[in-house]
Amino acid sequence: MFGRRKLGIVFALILGVIAALLVWNYTQRLQAQVRTAAEQNKVVEVPVLVAAQDIPAHTSLSPALVKVIQIPQEAKLPQALTSASDVTGKVVQYPLASGEQILPDKFTVEHTDQGLAYVIPAGMRALSVSVSELNGAGGMIQPGDHVDIIATFDQGTMGKDESMLLLQNVEVLSVAQNFEGEAEQVASNAPTQPASSVLGQSVPGVGGANPTPTGVAATPTVVPLKLQPEAKTVTIAVTPEQAERVVLAQAKGSFNYALRPAKDTSVVEIPEATLSTLAGPIQKPTALIESVEISPTNAKPGDILTVKIAVKNTSDKPIQSQAPDPKYTYVQGTTYYSQKFPSQDGKFRVGINFDGQASAPFPYRWGFGGDLAPGATTTVIGYIKLTYDIKPTNFWAGLIQEPEKVLQDNEGTTLVTVLPVNTAVISVDAANVRSGPDISSSVIDKLPYGTEVPILGQTQDWYQIKLPDGRLGFVAAGWIIAPNPPGAPASH
Repeated sequence: MFGRRKLGIVFALILGVIAALLVWNYTQRLQAQVRTAAEQNKVVEVPVLVAAQDIPAHTSLSPALVKVIQIPQEAKLPQALTSASDVTGKVVQYPLASGEQILPDKFTVEHTDQGLAYVIPAGMRALSVSVSELNGAGGMIQPGDHVDIIATFDQGTMGKDESMLLLQNVEVLSVAQNFEGEAEQVASNAPTQPASSVLGQSVPGVGGANPTPTGVAATPTVVPLKLQPEAKTVTIAVTPEQAERVVLAQAKGSFNYALRPAKDTSVVEIPEATLSTLAGPIQKPTALIESVEISPTNAKPGDILTVKIAVKNTSDKPIQSQAPDPKYTYVQGTTYYSQKFPSQDGKFRVGINFDGQASAPFPYRWGFGGDLAPGATTTVIGYIKLTYDIKPTNFWAGLIQEPEKVLQDNEGTTLVTVLPVNTAVISVDAANVRSGPDISSSVIDKLPYGTEVPILGQTQDWYQIKLPDGRLGFVAAGWIIAPNPPGAPASH
């Protein structure tokens, strides 16, 4: 009896050990599954170099102006730099916003093996005009800047003493014999001078030899690309017709050059200044566009592009408008004229223009819905029914005094893409196509920029696509431009 009880105890112990082993084995498998799931869902972060603060154009970069941050791998732009040493001493050609990823094409381009002919815009001509420190913004005009040319004539030439805006928003190609892209060479060859000195004058807010205190944002050092107060010529980009006018005007009068703010492309309509008007009040713009909204930016044929333009009457008199009233819908490809809304002289409308071969300047135009009282603001809403696909194209708003005075141009520029349903376009230089919807999946192909591919479905931030050879793969959402995603998720 005692032996039988002892045998039962031993058997129970064996069963307990077996149960414990089974529980341990199950726990280990469960923990392994949890670790695997966590690894699959883990966001892989990579370093990227960004602007540590807003940086003006023509600024020489230093480590204090940039920083390296960690971002999800799929959010990094393909050409983004990753180290401050990659940019130290380089000069940015365009302004950088705080937090913006820094790309190589933001820097001034060297043209050491090319002449000026290679930087003249298509359809334009390079024309040299006389300049001095006095009439050329203190000798601080630089290649790449834009200027307004003010021409002054005397009574013997024009019948009265007057000044006029001869040309506006003119691009400067070169100053003396230096053209855009030589900033780094000029800066490296220039004699060393205190950072607080520009043309021998003190510049408030720019530090000298003192280092930047810890915790205080660095002050960008704007490199004077080719500061040449002694320069005698500036070369500008003009159309052949403008070249004729500039040559004649300079032969009969004198020029001054007004430097424009970066990215300001507006064109103003003001009368010439004469001796009789000097004592009078300066004429203000009749109206101004205050804000622009164009949406959606990614669409498909059949969608409606909605335009919202806020306009303010800045004059002391009512301004008159004309049809069509707000909320009128244009069909893509039509114009205000084809829809029987021809221009009425002196009336005001807002319009939408776009890159490419538009059938007419600002083909989509809307009125204010009635006269606009002095000081009043109205928001004009208009619609464009999209009927066919277009590659990424810039759309922008303008203010028109009919029939053809464009009082404001290039307002609210927005990149719009219209794609067929379930079609995407690769938006990076080379997009990896993977076997599954995650970065751990193998790369099965690479697609170059601009490639169109059918979309079969979507899994979180990944699109399933069909390659040109018929294979299926997955591309990260950040690397394509796509219309509204398909309704059904991708199978995998």
